[in-house]
Amino acid sequence: MLFPKSEIIIPVFCRLFSSKAFDDAQKTQQLTVNSILIVDDETEVCMLLENFLIRKNQKVEYSTTLKDGLEKFEKMRPNILILDHNMPDGYGIESISAFKKLNNSLRVVIISAMSNFKEEALQKGADYFLEKPISFSMLKNIINH
Repeated sequence: MLFPKSEIIIPVFCRLFSSKAFDDAQKTQQLTVNSILIVDDETEVCMLLENFLIRKNQKVEYSTTLKDGLEKFEKMRPNILILDHNMPDGYGIESISAFKKLNNSLRVVIISAMSNFKEEALQKGADYFLEKPISFSMLKNIINH
């Protein structure tokens, strides 16, 4: 006998890794393109957004203060920041420049229940403004852009 019994195992092993499940896993991995930091003082909003974005194969972290958000940002280096305007330790709109200094290609999404801040947010460097309650279809368009 030229080959040991392993000759039977190798073709089975190769078939397992050429399966549709393996191909789907590769596609899923390729679709994970964004690293996203959510900074919002409402934990429930953070968790809701995090769950939605994770299901869209995004890498997500969140913070409930601007200070903690800046610290996580420096470690994580996300390419998208979802930032609430009214935070307990300051205003999101006022901190856009601090985040953009750390990553000048950062896309900033301001979220707020007050739509009257939209123009100011865009003037101060926000790329998008979403009014609360957040439209998940609009958020999906932003992260896929």
